[in-house]
Amino acid sequence: MTMPNGKPRQRAWKPKNRTGCKTCKIRKVKCDEEKPHCKRCTSTGRTCDGYDNNFRPPSHSPSSSPPSGLTAPQNGRDLIRSVSPVPLAPALRLKTAQERDSFEFFTTYAVSSLRGFLDSPFWQREILQAAHQHESVQHCVVALGAMHRRFYEGSNSHINGADLTDQYLQFALRQSNQAIQGLLKASGPGGRANSVDKVTLMTCSVLFSSMACLQGHQREGLQHLRSGIRMLNELDEEVNSKAQGHPIDVDSLRSIFVGLDMQARSIMTSQEAEKWEPLPRTKAPAISADAEVDDATLLAMQRYLQSLLNHALAFLQATVKKIADERDSVYYEYRRLLSRLDQGTVLLDRLRAKATYTTVDYTQPLLALRLLHSQLECMLRSPRFDLESKFRFMSEPFREPFDLAAHFAKMLDLATQLLPHNSSLSPVFTTSMGPLSALWLIATRAPSSCTALRKRAVRLMLSYPRREGFWDGLVAGQIAQEVLKLEQESAQEELGLSTMPSRDLIVPDDLRIVVVALKYDEEDDRRADVTYRSARELAAGESGKVQYLAW
Repeated sequence: MTMPNGKPRQRAWKPKNRTGCKTCKIRKVKCDEEKPHCKRCTSTGRTCDGYDNNFRPPSHSPSSSPPSGLTAPQNGRDLIRSVSPVPLAPALRLKTAQERDSFEFFTTYAVSSLRGFLDSPFWQREILQAAHQHESVQHCVVALGAMHRRFYEGSNSHINGADLTDQYLQFALRQSNQAIQGLLKASGPGGRANSVDKVTLMTCSVLFSSMACLQGHQREGLQHLRSGIRMLNELDEEVNSKAQGHPIDVDSLRSIFVGLDMQARSIMTSQEAEKWEPLPRTKAPAISADAEVDDATLLAMQRYLQSLLNHALAFLQATVKKIADERDSVYYEYRRLLSRLDQGTVLLDRLRAKATYTTVDYTQPLLALRLLHSQLECMLRSPRFDLESKFRFMSEPFREPFDLAAHFAKMLDLATQLLPHNSSLSPVFTTSMGPLSALWLIATRAPSSCTALRKRAVRLMLSYPRREGFWDGLVAGQIAQEVLKLEQESAQEELGLSTMPSRDLIVPDDLRIVVVALKYDEEDDRRADVTYRSARELAAGESGKVQYLAW
C-alpha cells in the first residue's frame, strides 16, 4: 500500500478567491482580504501587492491557475557530476553578498542533492541557464538556495517555518516575493501568457513546491505542483506551443512533473486522486537493445519506470472504485501495465549486465533504478488485499511464483545500500523518489510474518532526517509505526487476549491497515488528523481509527 495523505479538495482553487490580493492569487492560497494589506501575506513576512478585482494570475484561461559547518557531497562522483557547464558569473545580476552566497550554495551543494541518484538536465544545467535569462527564476533559485542551506544546517526532515526571525527564511521570503512580482510584471495586460512565459511559470512552480516541501507544508507544495501539471497538460493541448529559445526543455520539465506527480499520487487516497489533475503525457524512451550504459540511457530508463509507476498508481486508485462487472476493462488495462513492466525488466537487466564492462561507476544510479522497478513489480504483482478479493485475476499465478517475503527482503537491501552509513549526517532533500517510498511499502505491505523486516524499515525511516519531495521520512516513520501497533492490537482483540503476548502476532489479511489518510488542519498544514482503516473496516464502511499528528 502507498501512503495516502487524505488531502481534501482545496478551497484556494475556487473562483471566489479572485477577490483576494495579487500575491495570494499568485501563491494560490486563500486571502483573508484584510485592507490595505492582507494578514496572510504580512504575517509570513511577504509583501502584499494589494488588490485589483480585474487581475488574474498568469494563465491562458480564467479557470486555470499558475503556478555553520558545511560538508561537500558524500562522494567524488556526486561532486564532479553536479558541476554546471554554465559560466555562472559575471552574467548573473546578483546585487548582494547574501544573494551570491545563496546562489553559490545552490550550485555547489543543493544541486547534487536535488537531482537524486541520477543526472538531471533540469537541475544541473537548464535551471542555471534559465536563472541567467529570467529574473523570476533567478530569484526562485536564490530563495531555494537560502532555504536549502537552512534545512542543510538543521537536524530535521523539514524546516521550522514558524521561526520568522531566521535570517535564511526571511531572505528566502523576500526573494520569493521578488519572483512573484517579476511573474506579475511579465504576464502583461490581462494576465495572458505565451509559451515561453508558461515554461517560466512551470519552472517556478517546481521551485515554489520544493520550498514548501522543505518547510513541511505539504498542502501548499501540492497546490504549486497541481498548478504546474495543469499548465503542462494545457500546453500539450495547444498547437505550435513550443517555447522557442527558453533554456528549460519541456521534456526535462515533464520528467520532473511526472516524478513529483508520482510522489503526490503515492500519498493520496483514491478519493483525492479522482479530483487530481490528469496524468502528464509521456513519451516512450528511445532505449535500443544495444544502447550503451551512459547518463542519457539511465535517464531514459528512469523516465520509463517513473511514467509506468505513475500509470500503475493511477490505475490502482481508479480500480478501488470499480465494480466487479467492469472486470474486462480492468483486466485489459492490468495486462497492458504488466506488458510494459516486462519490457522494462528486460531493458533494465540488459543495462545491469553491460554496466559490468564500463569504466564509469554507475552503482548508485542502477541501485536506484532497481529499487524503483522493485516497487513497481510489488504494486502490480501483489495489489492490496481488497483489490485482489474483488478482481481475482490479479492474484492468478504468473509464469513464475511471486515470493512476496523474498521480494521485500531484496527491496530492503536495495534501499539500505542507497542510504548513508551514518544516520547522523546532515539532512537530505531531493526531488526524486529514493528509499523512503520503498521503506514505507515494506513497513505497511510486507507479510505479517515478516515482522522483523517491517520494524527495520520503520527504524530506518526514523533514523534519517530525509525528505524526498512529498515524502517526509520522519513523519512517514511515525505513521508506519502506528500501523504496526494498530494491527497488533486488532489481532489481539480478535483472539480475545487480555494482554499482548511476548511475540508479535500474525495479523489476518482483513485486519491489515489498507488505507492511511491525512486531513490537514485548515490553519496549519503541518498538523493533520491521520485516519487508519483496515480491509475489514473499509468493507463494512466503518470510519477507522484517528490519530492527531503534528510536525
